Amino acid sequence: MDDQPVWKKTRAGRLLSIPYPQEANDIPSIVARKDGAEQFAAILAEDFAERLRQTADGIPQVMGIALHPYIVGQPYRIRALRRALTMIAAQRDAVWITTAGAIHDHCLTWPEGSIP
Repeated sequence: MDDQPVWKKTRAGRLLSIPYPQEANDIPSIVARKDGAEQFAAILAEDFAERLRQTADGIPQVMGIALHPYIVGQPYRIRALRRALTMIAAQRDAVWITTAGAIHDHCLTWPEGSIP
C-alpha cells in the first residue's frame, strides 16, 4: 500500500496522499549519496522494470520520479536521464504517464471507500 494513493481524513476534509519517491529522486541520490548520472538512471530503469513486473496482477502502483533541473538537468547528467525516461516512455501502452494532479482527479471518480 506504500505505492498507492491513500485518502487521509483532516479537519478540513479528505486529503489524498500520493506516494513521493526517495530513491527515484535526484536530491537524495545525486546530492546526498553522490550517485553518478548513470547510477541514478539505472535506479529509475530498475525501479520501473520491477514495478512493471509487480503490477502484472492488475494492482496499480505509483512510481514517482522527482527531478530538479538544477541537479539532474546539468548537461553532463542529462543523457543518462534521457535514456532512462526513453525506456520508460517506450512502455506507455502498459502504464499511465501522468501527474499527481491527474492521479488526484482520477481518484475522485472512484466510489467512496474503494481507495483506503
